Amino acid sequence: MLDRTVQRVLALCRDVDSSTSELTSVLENDAEFATNLLRFANSAYASRPVRVRTIRQAVTMAGRAAIGQLAIEAVTYRFLEKAPGNGRTSVGLMHIHSCAVGACSLELAKRTGAATEVAHLGGLLHDIGKLVMPIAFGEPALDEIAARATAGPVRVQLERERLGCDHAQAGAMLARASRVDEPVVATILAHHDPDAQPTPEIACVQLANAVVGLTMGVDSDPVLVTQALEYLRLDPSDLDDIAARGVPGSSAPDAIALGGLAARIAELEEQAGSDELTGLANRRRWKQLARQRVLDEGGAVMICDIDHFKRVNDRGGHVTGDLVLSEVARILSHHGFAGRLGGDELVLLAPARPLEATAIAEQILVEVREAFPPGSIDGWDAGMSIGIALATPEQRDLSDLLAAADEALYEAKRAGRGRAAVAVIEGLT
Repeated sequence: MLDRTVQRVLALCRDVDSSTSELTSVLENDAEFATNLLRFANSAYASRPVRVRTIRQAVTMAGRAAIGQLAIEAVTYRFLEKAPGNGRTSVGLMHIHSCAVGACSLELAKRTGAATEVAHLGGLLHDIGKLVMPIAFGEPALDEIAARATAGPVRVQLERERLGCDHAQAGAMLARASRVDEPVVATILAHHDPDAQPTPEIACVQLANAVVGLTMGVDSDPVLVTQALEYLRLDPSDLDDIAARGVPGSSAPDAIALGGLAARIAELEEQAGSDELTGLANRRRWKQLARQRVLDEGGAVMICDIDHFKRVNDRGGHVTGDLVLSEVARILSHHGFAGRLGGDELVLLAPARPLEATAIAEQILVEVREAFPPGSIDGWDAGMSIGIALATPEQRDLSDLLAAADEALYEAKRAGRGRAAVAVIEGLT
């Protein structure tokens, strides 16, 4: 894709001693490239206020520093516009999306001090894996996925579940085989991965992809967006301006007109942080918020496990099990900051001093028994086991407290269930 003309243009743009005439001459000597460059510079996508009629005008208007970036965008746009692949369902959209992400990545890199060339090229090439996925798995398989989700984290999840590989992994393999620089390969591989080891350039591409997607009505992963914003030291309120400046062809994208990208990210984050069944914070959200609360205020961490919960599902069905979980969650939420770790395991951060923690746990056990009198669910006697770990001025690490509470939970189970046990380890009382 990056042919000899583009490579020569990039070399001249990086050479501070090269002249505008040299750059213009190289561009004009490749008639096809010059035509495509002018076509791109005058396209609705590029959205330039004055029509460019000559290569010299293009160089003068864009500036020598920007002409290399424009050349890469132009050749990428042209290549992806003509390239097969991506499944038939979403063919024709990739060139627009990729160039928009590249431009937005570049804007972010300029603002944050990231390497502009790496962020720009990573943004342009981030979706190239979609070109080879149909070759590997067949067009019908990709069409079925693209019909359900053309882009975003939902598509990635479908690819992983059905194919065992997502387009970010495929794109990184293709880029590495094509001898693309490793920092660029890393941005391609990580653009949908919130667990990737971050770099400024990875964060730029992740955030740019999310911003462009949101302006086109595709929801992003709020955890990934939040992490990228924090890593780049940006505020969600910056997103509207970044979109307006970084997404060519639109100074007021639809998502902005509808109320702002920052508001949409906050809405998605709230949805992603809640357990759908109980309404409590999910594991990730609970840990995120509880960690700071423990540092600031201390408290008692309680891991709560419903005794013999399998019997509830077996005897009463999963609907009954869901009702039991929801009621226990309601009870816990009255005693502090509650969350669902998974299955029937719930967690509570109670603002309690050492002598109060056991009393709170005992009250919870009483309320659970009262909520489900004997015989209300055939074959199940309501009960719950609770493990407690108390934060002290010397020990306020949430991971350590959870581990201690988990050990205390198993001590409560070994002692006969239906009771609370308090962890006693070094640094905890």
